[in-house]
Amino acid sequence: MFAGQRKSFGWKAAAVGAMVAVAGANAQTAFFSDMARECEGIYREGLNFVLKTDMLKEASGIAVSRKHPNVLWMHNDGTPQKLVAVTTNPGQEGLVVSTLSLPDYIKPASGDGDWEDLSSGECPDQSGRTCLWIADIGDNEAARDSYYVYAVVEPPVNPIVVFNDPLEDEDSFGDDLSGRKLLQRRSRPTSNNRGATHNANYLGWIVNQARSGRGVGDDAHERFGHAVNDPRHYNINGDKRGEFQELTEEQIQELKKCAPDHKFLIENFVAPNDAWVFEFKYPEGAKMDSEAFSVAPDGSKFWVVEKTEAASARLFESDSLLQQNATEFYREVPVTQTAVLSPPCFASGLGCPEDKTAWSVTAMDVHPQGYKAVVQTYAGPFEYTLDSQFDLASMSSV
Repeated sequence: MFAGQRKSFGWKAAAVGAMVAVAGANAQTAFFSDMARECEGIYREGLNFVLKTDMLKEASGIAVSRKHPNVLWMHNDGTPQKLVAVTTNPGQEGLVVSTLSLPDYIKPASGDGDWEDLSSGECPDQSGRTCLWIADIGDNEAARDSYYVYAVVEPPVNPIVVFNDPLEDEDSFGDDLSGRKLLQRRSRPTSNNRGATHNANYLGWIVNQARSGRGVGDDAHERFGHAVNDPRHYNINGDKRGEFQELTEEQIQELKKCAPDHKFLIENFVAPNDAWVFEFKYPEGAKMDSEAFSVAPDGSKFWVVEKTEAASARLFESDSLLQQNATEFYREVPVTQTAVLSPPCFASGLGCPEDKTAWSVTAMDVHPQGYKAVVQTYAGPFEYTLDSQFDLASMSSV
């Protein structure tokens, strides 16, 4: 995807728009069988929050975690070799809670990879584990010989950010607050006329720092300790008071800039037997750019829609992806063209804008029950009703 283009979608029925404020893109959200509860009205409201990280400068894919509540997985455009998870917990929205780094061998040897989309489904080994599925299908120059889909086991995250320490006195603070362990306090923070924090609630302090736009930063424990234990020299934010500062004004302003908050992430790396690589070529050696991808909830197959400004876009379906033996972690998988889609804006009967760029399909998803599919275009999202479960060949009318 070209820098500056925007990519987003959400089910009109479920209304789960993950409208995260991130430079370059509003990326897609995927839906899953154990999370698709739109009939209960759970996902009627969208999400709107600022990402508190500099890891996602051009997000190109988003998938809702099937394993962890209130977690979104994302990746940058290009070949970032890393997935990033952020929480949507109220008061903690946008904090990074996990990363997953892929090894260098999981990318095209030609170096022309381009991650464009992300989905979630069961792993292809039929173990019942959840995998994150990465679509390396971008081809702006229509020059690639092969395209790839990677499945990696979804790793742990820091789900609630704050941990209890049963050995720590609830009413006292240790001298060393520089470790990674976070302490949960019951009492709410109060301050005197100097801004000193007493009986401080560390979580509340973290949330206030994040909400203020100041950021939390990697020195959060140290600053919190200063605010609690040395209010004479430090303000409620843990910054040294002006009369005690030894830095220049320029340095002070630089330090006050919003620092990316990566304090709570758990860094994960893909284990050798927890990744699968699927290489595919389009029929008759066709070369094309694509940004729209979805995987079946059971991990048995995937779909890709061509990105084009022409009057029709080709839709492809893969053969079975299920692991055939315990040592198979790479496979060349055939894909078949199953449908040709007219621009969704035409199919809907609403009419299309003159700018044909707006006709392009830039994201897709398939409902976990298999009777609906949704595509995103620059003209907005469009929902299709399928004739039978996962019959994407029946996508014709919106």
